[in-house]
Amino acid sequence: MQGSTIPSWTANPSVPSMELELEPAPATAPQVNGAGGPTARRIVAAHRLPLRASEDPDSPFGFAFSIDPDAVAFQLSRGLPAPLTFIGTLPASAESKIVPSDELDNYLMENFSCLPVYLDGARHSEFYDDFCKHYLWPLVHYLLPLSPAHDGDLRFDAGMYRTFLAVNKQFADRVTEVVSPDDGDLVIVHDYHLWVLPTFLRRKCPRAGLGFFLHSSFPSPEIFSDVPVRDDLLRGLLNADLVGFQTADYARHFVTCCSRHLGVSGGARTGHTTGINYHGRTVVVKTLSVGLDLGWLRATLATPEAAAKAKEIAEAYRGRTLIVGVDDVDLFKGVKLKLLAMEKMLETHSNVHEQVVLVQINNPARSRGRDVDGVRGETQQILQRINTRFARADTAPVVMIDGPVPMSEKVAYYAAADCCVVSAVRDGLNRVPYFYTACREEAPGARKHSAVVVSEFAGCSPTLRGAIRVDPWDLEGLANAMHAAVTTMSAEEKQARHRSNYDYLRANDAVTWAQAFDDALQLACKDHSTTLFVGLGLGMSYRAATIQPSIRTLATALQ
Repeated sequence: MQGSTIPSWTANPSVPSMELELEPAPATAPQVNGAGGPTARRIVAAHRLPLRASEDPDSPFGFAFSIDPDAVAFQLSRGLPAPLTFIGTLPASAESKIVPSDELDNYLMENFSCLPVYLDGARHSEFYDDFCKHYLWPLVHYLLPLSPAHDGDLRFDAGMYRTFLAVNKQFADRVTEVVSPDDGDLVIVHDYHLWVLPTFLRRKCPRAGLGFFLHSSFPSPEIFSDVPVRDDLLRGLLNADLVGFQTADYARHFVTCCSRHLGVSGGARTGHTTGINYHGRTVVVKTLSVGLDLGWLRATLATPEAAAKAKEIAEAYRGRTLIVGVDDVDLFKGVKLKLLAMEKMLETHSNVHEQVVLVQINNPARSRGRDVDGVRGETQQILQRINTRFARADTAPVVMIDGPVPMSEKVAYYAAADCCVVSAVRDGLNRVPYFYTACREEAPGARKHSAVVVSEFAGCSPTLRGAIRVDPWDLEGLANAMHAAVTTMSAEEKQARHRSNYDYLRANDAVTWAQAFDDALQLACKDHSTTLFVGLGLGMSYRAATIQPSIRTLATALQ
């Protein structure tokens, strides 16, 4: 079927196992603004709404809501033109206790431009904890269930996949309530939780301008080939107009998978952009590395909480060299490797025993399961062993802080640290070295130099030319890099490396990312208002083909 042409499909609508839908072209092209026009809405869909919720008996809903400035989807919307509408699930603290109602919908829309997707506890757990975090998340990070030792935790489950599809359809239904393609509205979808939303939305609104950005990594074709629903997932992204990735490697893996499994291939590459011809539509595949919201970060650094924490840290670690790490608790962040490298550095260099301290901040786990429990248990064992072996008096070489730690405190640790270490074994969007570098530059009184040791497998690695890149599996190499960063590297070299990293961050912040993504999406769907779309395929095989003006006579005859 991949080699067919649009005319042969439309001329033979009775092909078995195929559903054909013809979406009539407007009698005249819409005279309102086109894609991205001045009154067009940007609809941002992500797993969670950028909201905080605290119990409030005086509220008619039982909760007081406020914007969560830490939400990544919110930060990456800073450069988008208004008006904005956010679509996602309610904060976890409120979700199970809130009664869905039109009144709540109207309140959140009027006050926060947020439209909630309501999921009951069992469905949300099966969608997020079971399928997203225990199947898709390991998959995109190159982990497959290759032995019985996994005991089925990471294996594909058809029932959970159906729940995943149902939730994505719920999101698409919500988007459909507010999107108006003829007014030039554009939809921006964030991350793998909503991987197949474009398929459902394309069926409902063929002319919708739709962009998707994958925050995580995209696995190599050898890994992706083992996914039972690989074609569904590939078509899900190809039903968007723009697909963005953090690195060129991830974008290349996606294009290769599309060629291998769907028979569609990318055209000529221009800079960081490739076009895939998919049933007459050009799907733009683009590398767009995410940056920081520097304005928000400066405001956080200026808070009294950050200042108080900075004073506390200065007193607690006076005269010592501070290394900082901030990681989620999961299989791929490599915290175990970081601790083992710290142990090796202490074994090899006795002169740093009472000088260097590693402060490791562990963010709360985003899911539950034996994999998370295993990571926690293993890191605790290594931590206790290191501190038992190398602690002197009241000085422990490793301090582990289990979150949640508010951002106002994290920025104080970033600003105080002489070195930041990211040892992820596979990662997509990891901005920890960005935060560290920016805080070393922007914090009041902070030194204008820094040392970043970053895994070559982290998505931020290609952008940080001033970082020391390491293979985290090479413990000796990682230990040597950490030692060089805190003992032997000259101040001049640290300053030069810091300047290279900070200059990149300043030129490629979150606002720049949002504007670049929005510009690319406008260009990708600029002809939607005058394009005739033909829906092909059943279920998740659905795709929207376009008919060029030269064959519209045939299309009209089929209506």
